[in-house]
Amino acid sequence: MTGFPTSRAESISSASGQTSTSSRTILSTDPSATEGLLLARPFVQRNGRTFLNDHTLAYPLPSDLTELHRQVLRTLLLIQVIGAPVLSPGLIKKPPQRVLEIGCGSGFWSTMCHQYFKSRGHGGISFTGIDIAPLAPDNSSSTSNDAMKPGADMQWRFIQHDLRQMPWPVASDEFDLVMVKDVSYAVTNKMMPSFIEECVRMVKPGGTLEVWESDHAIRSLRPHVPTSTVSVEDAEEQAAAASLGAYVINPQTPLSVPSNNYIAEYNSWLSRALERLDINPLPCTVIGPTLLQEYETLGDVRSRRIALPLSEFRWEKEGIGGVVTTDAKPESKGKEPPTPRVEKKTLTPGQIALRQTALLTQVQEIQALEPILREVSGKSQDEWDMWLTKMMSDLMDESGTALGECLEFGAWYAKKKKASG
Repeated sequence: MTGFPTSRAESISSASGQTSTSSRTILSTDPSATEGLLLARPFVQRNGRTFLNDHTLAYPLPSDLTELHRQVLRTLLLIQVIGAPVLSPGLIKKPPQRVLEIGCGSGFWSTMCHQYFKSRGHGGISFTGIDIAPLAPDNSSSTSNDAMKPGADMQWRFIQHDLRQMPWPVASDEFDLVMVKDVSYAVTNKMMPSFIEECVRMVKPGGTLEVWESDHAIRSLRPHVPTSTVSVEDAEEQAAAASLGAYVINPQTPLSVPSNNYIAEYNSWLSRALERLDINPLPCTVIGPTLLQEYETLGDVRSRRIALPLSEFRWEKEGIGGVVTTDAKPESKGKEPPTPRVEKKTLTPGQIALRQTALLTQVQEIQALEPILREVSGKSQDEWDMWLTKMMSDLMDESGTALGECLEFGAWYAKKKKASG
């Protein structure tokens, strides 16, 4: 924190709107950075949900316990599929000593990272989180709430700062690992280049930058046989994904627009709403190229892209080939070569549970985005409520995602180059 003015401040609870003093919370004192943070009413109610009370923010999601729980569930889901809270093999072999989580929310990922390394006998790791508002639940006897908070045995500090105001109040070359997870709703397209530059600035030479992100628009995975002519590393990734009932995404992976009418409507509304906010509905498509543009300071950029089905696919159950129609029958379209016959699959209870969790977090995300979706759809509140009820019934009770709809996410890591000479 050298060279940056800071002061102790009160942390704000998103659950109740009350304040409680936190000795580990630091607030940026730059007037331009705190504008919009120290409002008399830091939160506002919309459609029964709690949002940050700053109309200049593009961020469209609520800031309440319901959304926090969804984000926690999504984080657990991604960690299970990736296999650890970090993707970089180097970090698993040699844990970082100083970690920064960008857009940390409740600090749940940092908590999971701390527990992961602690269970392997690695201690003494310090964690720092930075976000526009402290979103940890208020003091509660709830075990589930306590699980989301950084524990007393964890070296943790929180910096309250508006990430739109750069540079951030963190020294350069300070962290062995900078983690950026699920921040795409808070980063506009215009912000992205400078945002990544700030993240890179704070990584130590030789340290690691990791970016984990989920796409918001939903696409469908078509019947296909995973590529057999791959490297040993890629084959291991495919096997690991298959064991979880997921699929590795590569340039040859056949993805298309969804067949489900409700998801198609959601995609249309979401794209229009996010375009107004200058937010990319498919952030996973731009993260890799953005990191590669930092070639002067970043090297060894690696990634893993995963498609996690939202339910059991009909083409998995039936092992059909060709192009799948809405009634799940193969169909030949002109001269398009038929898809190789897919081997029938029987999912394990664990794989089914993983897909159900992915679907739940996706439906909850649609619910959370109600204000912007309802505005562009032109629906009244009653019309929206009816659409939402029918959508949830179709997706969760009537196998509405059986034609290939999936959650797409990715994890990237890169090493910061050491100065030559």
